[in-house]
Amino acid sequence: MGPYASSGWSDLPIDLLIRILRLLELLEALAFRAVCPSWRSASAAAGRVPPCRTPWLVSLAEEPLLSGDQQQPVRRGLWDPTATSELRNLLDAEKTFQVSFPWGQAVACWGASHGWLIMANELSDLVLYNPFTAASLSLPPITGFASCIEGVYGDEGNVVGYRYGCYESDSVYDVRSLGGFFYDKVVLSGSPSAGPAIALSMHMDSKRLSVVRVGDCSWRQVSVIRRSLDSYADCVYHCGRFYAVTMEGKLKSWGLGGPEDRPRKKTIIAEGDDYFFELITRYLVSTPWGHLLQIRVVLDKYQEHYVRVDVERLDLKSSQMVGVSPAKALRGHAAFLGQNSLGILSVDKFPEVRTNCIYFTTPRLRGDAFEHCHNQWIGVKVYDLRSRKLEDVFLSGGGHYGTICPSEVWFTPSL
Repeated sequence: MGPYASSGWSDLPIDLLIRILRLLELLEALAFRAVCPSWRSASAAAGRVPPCRTPWLVSLAEEPLLSGDQQQPVRRGLWDPTATSELRNLLDAEKTFQVSFPWGQAVACWGASHGWLIMANELSDLVLYNPFTAASLSLPPITGFASCIEGVYGDEGNVVGYRYGCYESDSVYDVRSLGGFFYDKVVLSGSPSAGPAIALSMHMDSKRLSVVRVGDCSWRQVSVIRRSLDSYADCVYHCGRFYAVTMEGKLKSWGLGGPEDRPRKKTIIAEGDDYFFELITRYLVSTPWGHLLQIRVVLDKYQEHYVRVDVERLDLKSSQMVGVSPAKALRGHAAFLGQNSLGILSVDKFPEVRTNCIYFTTPRLRGDAFEHCHNQWIGVKVYDLRSRKLEDVFLSGGGHYGTICPSEVWFTPSL
């Protein structure tokens, strides 16, 4: 080679690579990271996620599985594991991008918080995954829910199944199926990459709440709803405490960090409201201006699409929810609700989203006596609080599994 031969692309200076990286959108940055080890190192050294103009909708890819004769592909079943996720963006709603999980396979996604996805892997254990840095952190295994789950082990000591101990002690579930229905939602108190973080899991037909400090080996149960039609509808981290609301409208909170790190429970609203029989679901939203909002979605036959959305804020002094004018509730922001947390976004930072609108993934309802009259909502929707109209976000709908096991989550990289 001559004296002026150029180096390969992998030999570009890291400071130049970082400058290039900061000009890219999220999906372009993910492709950048996959080029070679030196470019991947530059991604890690960049220290920030590329800017994005809207959240991404993340779902598990419905990649075909080969059948026994290797010639007839079959669609991935509800709890079949996949090594690939699909990402969609509001700017190009019908175009999908695929991103592989570097640590293995997943059967479900149960949360998105502080730039991390919370996935259930092929053993039904929860894993935190950052798509941009490719970092992953394991939460305690599903057997860490000791009051609910018992492992079944083979001759070589490997786990081969689980007993759902609370209900059917004689029934054994395969290792991946519980990952598709045992959990309901998982939220984080903060980013694990920024310091100690705590995870709250809503699980077991939304009847139980458990917490764990990321890095610990077992879950600590903090709440159980027994012998009641009620169940938890949503949970959120707000101003240093976890909050959870039930389908009946009861509200509780937990603080951590006291003696022996014991959760400190506070009942804020002890009695439910009058919406239970017409309720579709409820959400809790922590706002940038310090309010805790309740988004109540109810069945209303006088509204288009039979859906009405009410917004209330928590008044801590009176321990009551106070009605808020729909036109002023979001203060010119947009809300993205579902399995994700931190759902309020400024239209100044995300100019492509619609102001005073709520973007919903398919509501996740359990098999109660009222599901049949609510089980019409399939797909990703946007609700305009001013016009009270509910519309499809994506023309193809989304929400492949309806309200029993929706397959998507809103994901916003940490900026």
